[in-house]
Amino acid sequence: MLIARFLRVLVALTSAAALAVADDGRPPMELVGWKTVWSAPADEKSSFSFLSGENVIIATPEGTVTVRDPRTGAIRLTIRAPVSVLSDAWAVDATLVVAGSPKASSDRTLYAYDLASGRPLWRYELPPSGPHMRNLPRILVSGHGVVVFHRDSGLLSLDVRTGGVRARAVEAVGCQGEPGSTPTALLLLSRCGRGRVRLDSYDPRTLRRSWTRPVTTWRVAPGVGVRLWFKDASEGFVIAAVDGEDFPFTRDGTPLPRSRLDEAVAERPSPAVGRHPDAEDRAGFDWNNAWPLPAYLLSRDTGTPVALPLDRPLTHTTGYLGTTARMAFIHGDAQVTALRPVYGHPTGPVALGGVPPGEWPDACSLLTARDLGRDVRRVPGRKSLGRLTLPRPVTCDWVPPEGDGAVVSLAVSWVSPDAPALFTAAAEQTRRHESFDHDPTVQGEGIFSYTAHGPGGTFAGTLVNVGPVIVHLASPSRLAQRLAAARVRDNLTARYLPGRRIPPPARTGGWTHLADGSVNTDPVVDGGVVYAGADDGLYALDAATGRVRWRSQPATPLLVDGALYAASGDGVAAVDPATGRTRWSRRFDTRYMGIKDLAIQDGGVYAGVGLTHVVALEAATGRQRWRFRVPGDLGRVAVAAGAVHVTSRKGVLYSLDARSGALRRRSRVGIGGITPGGYLAATGKAVFMITGAKASALDPVTGRTRWQARLGAAVRYDPVVIGDTVYLGDLAGRTYALDIASGRERWRLTGEGDSGLWNVTASRGNVYVAGGSLHALDPGTGEERWSGPFTAQVSVHADIVFARDENGVLHALDAATGVPRWRFQSGGRFQTRPVVAGGLVYVGSSNGDLYALRATDGRPGPSPAELAVRP
Repeated sequence: MLIARFLRVLVALTSAAALAVADDGRPPMELVGWKTVWSAPADEKSSFSFLSGENVIIATPEGTVTVRDPRTGAIRLTIRAPVSVLSDAWAVDATLVVAGSPKASSDRTLYAYDLASGRPLWRYELPPSGPHMRNLPRILVSGHGVVVFHRDSGLLSLDVRTGGVRARAVEAVGCQGEPGSTPTALLLLSRCGRGRVRLDSYDPRTLRRSWTRPVTTWRVAPGVGVRLWFKDASEGFVIAAVDGEDFPFTRDGTPLPRSRLDEAVAERPSPAVGRHPDAEDRAGFDWNNAWPLPAYLLSRDTGTPVALPLDRPLTHTTGYLGTTARMAFIHGDAQVTALRPVYGHPTGPVALGGVPPGEWPDACSLLTARDLGRDVRRVPGRKSLGRLTLPRPVTCDWVPPEGDGAVVSLAVSWVSPDAPALFTAAAEQTRRHESFDHDPTVQGEGIFSYTAHGPGGTFAGTLVNVGPVIVHLASPSRLAQRLAAARVRDNLTARYLPGRRIPPPARTGGWTHLADGSVNTDPVVDGGVVYAGADDGLYALDAATGRVRWRSQPATPLLVDGALYAASGDGVAAVDPATGRTRWSRRFDTRYMGIKDLAIQDGGVYAGVGLTHVVALEAATGRQRWRFRVPGDLGRVAVAAGAVHVTSRKGVLYSLDARSGALRRRSRVGIGGITPGGYLAATGKAVFMITGAKASALDPVTGRTRWQARLGAAVRYDPVVIGDTVYLGDLAGRTYALDIASGRERWRLTGEGDSGLWNVTASRGNVYVAGGSLHALDPGTGEERWSGPFTAQVSVHADIVFARDENGVLHALDAATGVPRWRFQSGGRFQTRPVVAGGLVYVGSSNGDLYALRATDGRPGPSPAELAVRP
């Protein structure tokens, strides 16, 4: 077995090294860890990468298979299977077998190639899978050959070198099943018709059935579908799994009591890549919050566990591929990595990768009272790796006085001569991971800051590297964490790189505000103040410096006639713009649907609440003016010229008096059940309502229909009215420009399909249509002047268009030509519209930053707190 071979290799390598040096009087060399030799790109699925004899095989879903030399990573052979989608690959008896779907087909075909030359050997078309892939053949490739199970034809055995049919078995026709194998037998776990699950053993050469055993489980009832698979077991056991329940058997089919299940699994050694088995981890989202930082190659036998560190961090999907005589191979982060053993004369256990425990610094010495404040209390913590407890604290929490700041937690994550490379690898993995954002304004000079988004919320951390030390910092406050990270870096630099000067943050005229959650509402700029909504609060910031003036509960800011309003999921409040104090607040029973629309006009606040109501409040006092129940599901709300217009999902428009709520008129515009439906825009000249693929313009006074226009597909956005044109976007990605008076189509733009981000902006003789891409058009003819791969809402200021893309980059483009002027990478996803004022561009990101970028060149700046504490 490969696993047993791996353990023998570890023992042999360690023993040989010890014998080689035992005669010179020095301590024997020991295996202390693993070091990267080479890496190669691979698919995210680890099943597409495997070790076969003296070959590392890496396949891609597109059908390309590369065979690499395990020592150097050099490509020995490249095979391109004629498939559009490759679903699996195996190697056995010098033969490569791949399964995939040819072009224009959902059925699968097997292809075999000689592993030495790449020469095609045979091709076999598998039985059709049927509609919706419900009858997918199951494939098993092992030393027994190629076995295919299909419910319409039973078991089929093919010779792995020739593809010839060796045997068939039809006993399981009409059954749902999963094949497996032992060194001496072929197994089939199946359920036939409405019967029970059973386990069958077959002779692998003839497919003659040797024995049958029932698999009893209370979860399986007649007529109920089941999921079947085999699980790993030791040499003497077979484990059948049915919908999450495990059933152990001996090799000869003798059922075993469930009490022996742990024995069946634990008896087999199980190499894997993971965290150190004896290290205690803090709660968090990923490896960045674990201690220690690197991954470990773990193997367990009946003796002492072997846990040896790798020179890289742990990824989400790191897996062990196997080992050759002198190398080990892992798969993770879309890479296959080859590692060689590292030997040394450690003064401490091998758990530290050869670094003596005494070289680890005291975590509590890396920050001082001068850094965090004299009243901050230090709480040291110790960690253990196996039988080793480091002599100094490797973690330290700095706890401020109660109610006065946030706790800052520090952990010495690793100490190694290879720390810079490990730090770089950790940072690069975080940049590439879809669930992590980073902060480019604090990168470089040994600091990497990130934000992780997970089911439990948002978690932020910072890695710091100077010399041989890597430190991990965490705090509920991103600002406190960032300031502490700079101090830790300075203190480590003074210790390990004396005389080196770290330059202070550069003053650019821009700044960065660090919130403790995503910045997700459009900033509002007025009177030298920026009002920004984030997951952790509504902030009022000095527009020029970013200094916090006040902070309140999370809400969306709305500024109308100099008055500030804060909208949340279940209510609205009026806020003093100077102090942040609440003047009045109203909460609504939204039935989990929140506030749908909020409009503030002429002294009134109008909100669509939940599924059925529109509520009107006095803007000055918050007193309720009136409440209107909409028959059927509430659509949209718009206010214009003293009237509140409300749509329902039944295709009806209600026009209400803004002061009294009295129903002025009811107009049936479309038919019921339209999805999507009820999109709305209102001006003093007309009310525009969408029902499915029909747009209607109504007189705002009489409610009479002025015109109707049929569109190519249903519309999912509110109409946009600019000048004498109304713009509509449909689900097919088309944009329509209609004459506001007649409904006549002036032009249409055909896009790449609906992106969910459609919007229209006009400025200086251009109209800009954004969605899957950005188009600058002549508003009269629709003629395209330029376009680019930019999405979401754009902003136009003077002669610059500010647009963002899906990769978290903000682009500044020449408004007339689309030529790029500058670009800024946020490290997250932009979640607000860029707002330009006073020579700065304000835009919020999912990484928790509100950026104030210089409009001339896009340069960010530090947070005001950093400038205050650094000389």
